[in-house]
Amino acid sequence: MTTLPTEIVLVFDGTCGFCTRSLYLLQRFDRAGRITAFPFQAPGVRERYGLSIEECERAAWAIAPDGRRFEGAAAINMAFSVALALPLPLLFYVMPGVRHVQDGVYGWVAHNRSKLPGVMPYCTAHPEVCDLAAVPAVSCGLRPSS
Repeated sequence: MTTLPTEIVLVFDGTCGFCTRSLYLLQRFDRAGRITAFPFQAPGVRERYGLSIEECERAAWAIAPDGRRFEGAAAINMAFSVALALPLPLLFYVMPGVRHVQDGVYGWVAHNRSKLPGVMPYCTAHPEVCDLAAVPAVSCGLRPSS
């Protein structure tokens, strides 16, 4: 099992209402402010964390201070573990068979997230943070306005 970091950066799809809603849920558990979240559409975020647009469109990413990167279901489990300062979500994730199921569910959710209930997407609520013109095609089916 990996050592639980004391803080992480979470890179998420800021054009996705379901992703934004999920971030707000995570923030409710993060009472100590251990998670710093950035939409991948914000200028410099992908470059700073060594992520391609394709990687960001595929999944959320959790990045530890030591550079370890966690993708998809692993990122979400790591984020909740760090937010709670308890490794329980991550310990559950690494149990035999659980990773496979969670990765499959995460993949389905990621593929269908534009159809899932959410809130106003982060980049819609905070357009000054996001540079949608720099992202050729964004994940939730939205295209940058010309």
